[in-house]
Amino acid sequence: MKEFFKTAGLLLACILLARFIMPANYTPLLAMAVFMPFVTDNKRLQLLLPVSLLLITDLLLGFYGTAMLFVYGTMILIGFLSSYLHKDNVKRLIANSLLSVVLWHIIVNFGVYLTGLGNVSLAQTYLLAIPFDLRLLTSTLLFSVMFFGMRHLVKESSYLGSKSSS
Repeated sequence: MKEFFKTAGLLLACILLARFIMPANYTPLLAMAVFMPFVTDNKRLQLLLPVSLLLITDLLLGFYGTAMLFVYGTMILIGFLSSYLHKDNVKRLIANSLLSVVLWHIIVNFGVYLTGLGNVSLAQTYLLAIPFDLRLLTSTLLFSVMFFGMRHLVKESSYLGSKSSS
């Protein structure tokens, strides 16, 4: 239960930012999936919280067809990989963020191609997705580093608070 409360603020901020404030594909969703191993050691929470956030926002904004299976599957894959590739340093966090966006681009856009864009080839589908995925890349890197910095500040302030009270 303690782990849930540790992530509640992050979740609320992500819900607000993810789909209601930020422009399309400029969200903290992938950053959250990549960052979850820094928040909790509980592998279930690492996988379920980002997917739950995605589900909640999709419930509010509407579902978008069979391509969402690729979206949810990719989010689960990224959460799974992040939990196993996790090292407590910013370089690894950035590398995992980059990997997550590359996987997202390949898998989700393949799903978009399979579920139909009309007469558009797979190559055209990937090319058309580049502007969206560049926004996803910048937001994932920005939010991942921001989450890392916030975590560091909280840990430092907790350490300083406990040190000054002794």
